[in-house]
Amino acid sequence: MELIRLGSAGPEVADVQRRLGELGYALDDDPGVFGRATEGAVRTFQQRRSLPADGIVGDDTWRALVGASFRLGDRILYVTRPVLHGDDIRDLQRRLNRLGFDAGYDDGLYGPQTFDAVREFQLNVGLPVDGLAGPSTTDVLLRLHRQHQEAPAYAVREREALRRPPRLTVAGSRIMIDPGHSRESPGLYAPDGTPEHEVTWRIATRVEGLMAALGAHVVLSRGPTTSPTPSARAMQANAEDVEVILSIHANGTTSSHACGAAAYYFGVDGHESDRGQTLADLALERLVALTGTPNCRTHPSTTAILRESRAPAVMIEPGFLTHPQEGLALTRPDYQGRIASALSDALVNFLVGQPVGVA
Repeated sequence: MELIRLGSAGPEVADVQRRLGELGYALDDDPGVFGRATEGAVRTFQQRRSLPADGIVGDDTWRALVGASFRLGDRILYVTRPVLHGDDIRDLQRRLNRLGFDAGYDDGLYGPQTFDAVREFQLNVGLPVDGLAGPSTTDVLLRLHRQHQEAPAYAVREREALRRPPRLTVAGSRIMIDPGHSRESPGLYAPDGTPEHEVTWRIATRVEGLMAALGAHVVLSRGPTTSPTPSARAMQANAEDVEVILSIHANGTTSSHACGAAAYYFGVDGHESDRGQTLADLALERLVALTGTPNCRTHPSTTAILRESRAPAVMIEPGFLTHPQEGLALTRPDYQGRIASALSDALVNFLVGQPVGVA
């Protein structure tokens, strides 16, 4: 979609303002005019939804705004393509998980795992088993909802996965490397004019080579000239049945002083992917050690590649393209090689439990 941002005007801005108003955000801007008040409301909404708080309405923010208007019981929920999404589905997942039916993360997506959990719930309470979350299913679910439980079903599953013995070798593992952005959506620009999509592509292909040399089956989410959406990349990962996803982006800000590396994993409202956080911690620790850049910590996020993929996924930002020195370093082959070594070390550690010390 075309970005809606400060200075935009028209019916699409009025639609954004209407949705924000229905969610309780106060707006002083004229209807249909994206002013500072609208930008501030969008930023606050993004922060509450664990989205990048840039004040710009893009795909992720628009989907979150639309989804926020639904409440459980407003509509019949079922598996379709594109996948149904919304706060009503998050509520459904949360309730099923707390009752012990593994609906997956509270990601607001009515996918196969949520469908299976609804069927299992229906079977257990004596309802027709069709996987449709309609009035009869939601009525029973609302009555049976358990307010307190030590851990939702998906969290128990994730912790069990972390306790399993690690692989003996990386050979045969299935990994997706996701070079962020594309020619159609180039992202940020380094001080020398190099676009983000070129930086991420070079790092991604280096990681691919390192992991393939160890016997891993590596899938790239895009080619040098293709431009899949973040949702399409997540769908590809699910179709390829990968074990882990590593998405590579760069950071940026209006301040030329900001620098450092950060990592993101799926998480919202206190519900987080334990495996995603583990990989994010490993990647950031190794990245900081090999590059010397400041540690900007790991953070929960609900961006599409993290939310819509079944495998544990992380998004790594190894530095700020907008920083005069770090931005240029990110374009250099030697620095890109150190980043790739750090990320491959983290993947090996995550999959096998023992890092490969590539300098």
